[in-house]
Amino acid sequence: MNENPGLKLRRTPNEIRLLNLIREEGPISRNEIAKRIQISKVAAWEIIGRLIETGFIIEIGKGQSTTRGGKKPNLLELNPDNGYVVGVEIRRDHSTIAIANIVSEIKKIEVIPHQIGAKIDEVIQNLFNKIDQLLIDTRIGIGQLISFGIGIPGFVNYEKGELAFADTLQGWANLPLVSRFQEKFGVPVFIENDVNAITLGESLLGAGQSYGNVVCIWIGEGIGSGVLLNGQMVRGENGTAGELGYLNLNNFFINERKLDYLYADQKFLGDILSEQNLLHVLKQNLQRHHVDSIENIEKIQLNALLELVEKGHPIVRAILDEYAFLLANLCLMLVKTINPGLIILSGHVIEYSEYILNGVRNLIQNGMLNIPFRPAKIVAGELKDQAGVKGTISLALQAIFGSTVIINKYSLRSLEKREVI
Repeated sequence: MNENPGLKLRRTPNEIRLLNLIREEGPISRNEIAKRIQISKVAAWEIIGRLIETGFIIEIGKGQSTTRGGKKPNLLELNPDNGYVVGVEIRRDHSTIAIANIVSEIKKIEVIPHQIGAKIDEVIQNLFNKIDQLLIDTRIGIGQLISFGIGIPGFVNYEKGELAFADTLQGWANLPLVSRFQEKFGVPVFIENDVNAITLGESLLGAGQSYGNVVCIWIGEGIGSGVLLNGQMVRGENGTAGELGYLNLNNFFINERKLDYLYADQKFLGDILSEQNLLHVLKQNLQRHHVDSIENIEKIQLNALLELVEKGHPIVRAILDEYAFLLANLCLMLVKTINPGLIILSGHVIEYSEYILNGVRNLIQNGMLNIPFRPAKIVAGELKDQAGVKGTISLALQAIFGSTVIINKYSLRSLEKREVI
């Protein structure tokens, strides 16, 4: 068995900074590297030589001479296939597995269904079997694996590497998870809440690139968010930061004139904004008002119902206006409290409905008219169903590139100003 490539890294601050710079700015010359991370050429040359020897970076040819002439510099970039990581996103009724190289290029991805309520032992064994098969299919040896990233719904015990609580995975709490993957594959394993993983994916590989202060709101079985401040994932005291679904629906949200359709004595925001509730309300009211032009309403999918707003259905428009109203009020609270530069809205509801997205944008713009600071930019997620598993790939790549700080152009500028110890 080959040695895990990750073991060849020293993970010193300078090495991590250098790898992240090449990741973001490569191809790049040695001189530019030394200048950008503010270390001596001797120190930069030593790290670069070692990373070339261990296969993490490669020379790819000559760059342009400076305005003063002289030799053209050799350019460096990451060696993409000097090791691989595995991302695993676990959901209520399925899991997604992806094998990727060190520049996040997915080599193989597969979705594995499992029964709602399946036991943790059954799901983990199925995951192990599928990962073994994917390694065979891609001709990647276990010795080439660097690390794993796991995304899972609910509250995560990061210290123990276990699920602490999740409505959607009953019976999984306080049972070994990370340790079982470590024992099986012999590499570091990182675990993260599923919405935080989506946030990592969108921030590094999707809609949030170049932003250091981001909130990513995911809408599905409920609603949750991941929060990045100054490039750092915010988990909170007990790892439950961003659980917006547990916000009480109080008088701030409830307005009978605006919530005639969606509100039905729900207690929490996650209940009223869930994908399932929106689907139920749309079907219920279209049936109640005898919309004869729609056949088999019970069997129609959410995307088809959301498209009806473009055909001028007033009931659909009214329901979506209520939904946008609630979501915009939530976004305004976040804008006023943590001042993100970007809010990413993710999930099928947003993916299928530009009407809701534009409604949220307009309401936020109007809601900020008399407030003396700039509102956040509101965008839809770009990675769609792959956001979570791509986030777990980014999570796994911590073994090379450091912690969950989002190392992009924003934070590279910050890193350049820090004193290196």
